[in-house]
Amino acid sequence: MKSFGTELVIGLLSIGLNYGATFKLPTTSLLKEPVPTLSTAVPALFVGHIMLIVLSNVFRGTTNKALKTVGYSILACLVSTGILHLITVLFGAPLTEKIPNTFLFSSYLSILTIMPCFEALEENVWIKVFLQHSPTTTSEIYAYTQAICALSGAWIGAIVLPLDWDRDWQAWPISCVISTYVGHSVGVLAALVWSSLKLLFGKKKSE
Repeated sequence: MKSFGTELVIGLLSIGLNYGATFKLPTTSLLKEPVPTLSTAVPALFVGHIMLIVLSNVFRGTTNKALKTVGYSILACLVSTGILHLITVLFGAPLTEKIPNTFLFSSYLSILTIMPCFEALEENVWIKVFLQHSPTTTSEIYAYTQAICALSGAWIGAIVLPLDWDRDWQAWPISCVISTYVGHSVGVLAALVWSSLKLLFGKKKSE
């Protein structure tokens, strides 16, 4: 039950952090000036999620592992940013144009995908959760749903980009940033429902 409360609090804090850093902290509008907006949002998200990793370790009583976890998360985030940048280009993002847009979106997606995993997971369960797709504990469920839903959101946001609607929010990568934020938030709510049902039915079986 303690894990349930911890993951819920960290998940809700991450939603608030993502919203504030993306839509409130920047002095520019994402819809009108995506590059300046993301240039403010990405560093704020990076620092904020590092603080959430430390906080999650404090809640679990594993403060001795906090520094190591933060180090791994920074390395994973940097590596995944490069990988996501390459994948985004392969999926149709401009190769030589709007490089800052693509890089900032890749950084944004990396933070919202990778950092929540380090906020929730122990270091020895990554293969079980993501390669075998079999999260079982509350922490594993929260990590899995946030990562999968954020990635799915980014992909869904790209669907509207080639449509001939001539809307401001179709400029690269505005729709993908918004859908990534929404996807992560949906992931937290999905984890809440999934882990609640698991806890409920687990109690019934034990009775």
